[in-house]
Amino acid sequence: MSGRVPIYHLDEADAAITAHTRELIRQARDLLKAPNDTFLGRKTSEPFPREGKHGHATVKLT
Repeated sequence: MSGRVPIYHLDEADAAITAHTRELIRQARDLLKAPNDTFLGRKTSEPFPREGKHGHATVKLT
């Protein structure tokens, strides 16, 4: 053996997968750069209109 390391080249399918993966990573990175939503100032603890004070639905079944 000559001690050389074989060099592998990408074919068209591999290049397409690599390009797609890089685009997905770019999109994910952009999403992570967006400001975080901390729910500050939101009224998330108020019940929905059809819920009672204990969180159960107030719809009567007949």
